[in-house]
Amino acid sequence: MIRAVRAAPGNPQRLEVAEVEERPPFSNEALVRVTAFSLNRGEVRRSERADRPIRIGWDIAGVVEWAAADGSSPPEGARVVGFSPRMEGWAERAPILGTYLCPIPDGVSDAAAATLPVAGLTALHSIDAGDCLIGSRVLVTGATGGVGVFAAQLARIGGADVVSQIRREDQRAFADRIGLGALVVSPDGSGIEAAGPYRLVVDGIAGPILEAGVRALGPEGLAVCYGVTAAPAISVAVGDFMTRGLARILGFHLYYKSEIAPPRDHLARLLRLVEQGRLDTAIEREASWKEVARTADDLIERRFPGKAVLHID
Repeated sequence: MIRAVRAAPGNPQRLEVAEVEERPPFSNEALVRVTAFSLNRGEVRRSERADRPIRIGWDIAGVVEWAAADGSSPPEGARVVGFSPRMEGWAERAPILGTYLCPIPDGVSDAAAATLPVAGLTALHSIDAGDCLIGSRVLVTGATGGVGVFAAQLARIGGADVVSQIRREDQRAFADRIGLGALVVSPDGSGIEAAGPYRLVVDGIAGPILEAGVRALGPEGLAVCYGVTAAPAISVAVGDFMTRGLARILGFHLYYKSEIAPPRDHLARLLRLVEQGRLDTAIEREASWKEVARTADDLIERRFPGKAVLHID
């Protein structure tokens, strides 16, 4: 038995640390002793929908206790970061696919590394989907969230002029400190079109905000959609869209992408940027994993920007 975070239906706190039966790793998995993990809205939302106690948790950092039998993982004793597509990460020990683990450089803390897998990889692949970004304008919506805070920075590193949409004026100080570019303060997308046109839009909100971004795409612009926080569908004026040029809307799902682009290779890119001081992991909340329920609630209610990291003690 090990301690792990699980959804707790009927518990007003939604999440709890409890004893669960440990699953032995498959031949293509390493067993990682987890030291820290970061939270994403997707995990917490899944816990809200659970009708029975289930394990949750994607992003982890820790130390390899048993290397993968097939040789796909870093060796025993290596500090690693990765994520669990089986949602078994938030635990004292977790079996993780070998190709989903990347060694952590000495100059990067476990906490900083733990912020990167789901949010960082989603942002990285979204920015990679754009081309000719040097000197072009990029819109990042929800820029104070986990994916947004990385996407805005990565676009700037790639040479783009970044416009970041944030919801509230009180988020401005955080956005300016991290360096998220020009700001559009708007909860409904107003002001987005005036700041365009955009070669790339990175959006996880949908609804009116994405609709405004699509209307403001340039002739060869691309909108990458990775989430539907506000609404499951949008309206597109197809006649206007099809005559604008070669603008496109692309759906993105990290699970699918990870099957064709091993996370270890792209986590290494993000870790190098963190080690070089070029990418801020924007940790705004750091605590013991005993605070998981309160931290998850604050994340959903947007009581803090950026990322939250919890330590297993």
